[in-house]
Amino acid sequence: MKEIVILSGKGGVGKSSLTAAFAQLLTEQGKYRLTLADTDVDAPNLHIVLGAEFDRSRAVAASDKAMIDYDKCSSCMACLEACAFESIIGTEEPVIISYSCEGCGVCALVCPEEAITINPVENGVVNFVTSGTVRVVAGALGIGESSSGRLVDIVKREARQEASLNGSDLLLTDGPPGIGCPVIAALKGSDYAVLVTEPTPSALSDLQRIVEVVRGFGIAAGVILNRNDMDEKSAQTTRDWLAQNELPLLGEIPYDPHLPKALARGDLGVNMYPDAPSSLAIKKLHKVIEGLLA
Repeated sequence: MKEIVILSGKGGVGKSSLTAAFAQLLTEQGKYRLTLADTDVDAPNLHIVLGAEFDRSRAVAASDKAMIDYDKCSSCMACLEACAFESIIGTEEPVIISYSCEGCGVCALVCPEEAITINPVENGVVNFVTSGTVRVVAGALGIGESSSGRLVDIVKREARQEASLNGSDLLLTDGPPGIGCPVIAALKGSDYAVLVTEPTPSALSDLQRIVEVVRGFGIAAGVILNRNDMDEKSAQTTRDWLAQNELPLLGEIPYDPHLPKALARGDLGVNMYPDAPSSLAIKKLHKVIEGLLA
């Protein structure tokens, strides 16, 4: 089984829409079995784009928090003074603000009564959903919660297990934006990274940063230039940078108002407008992705 992750560095460049379209095209003739992992745990929406149906969810403990046993607490307030994150407040007794607690354990170390412990807490869920023949494993972090990288790691592990059980040929991961811990967790163990960008200076800057991360893992990568006709000068600057850095340009997709129209109706452009310019370009690109499975 191959693992391909789709990343962007910058949000809003079409990564999730492309992931959903590739899943649709790769499985529509029954040639491939596919499992999807949605690792944008702060804002998971791949299931919305796919119109998937929820099967089940399970809570996960991907973070540690401080907890006070008030039967032991003497209200000395040593923990409040020691907390670097200002996550402990109170005047008569200490109160822990859970959403800002990092679980570092300093409060437990300074407590003379040993009234504070650091315990795992449920801070997110893993959802299992189905879209046609495609199984989707998606993580969702609780509001204000931390340890999104650890949750992504859990999502990838569950997705690999699902892929193994259903005999998938490909685990396709919709990665989170940025270059932080969640991205590294999504990238880990992948065979290939597809990087999506657009012709703007900010997108190129973010592309350069995500390329550093991918190359740090020694993972092969290629780039898709989305909305390539937004600005020809910026598009050519991106093409030149890719050539200078020996990164293959897998393909380009023109800006097409049919695509946001389809998304506004909860569908994919390749379904609603199969002959639209963007749909034809995506169909051509899906053949490139198919070639990576060989």
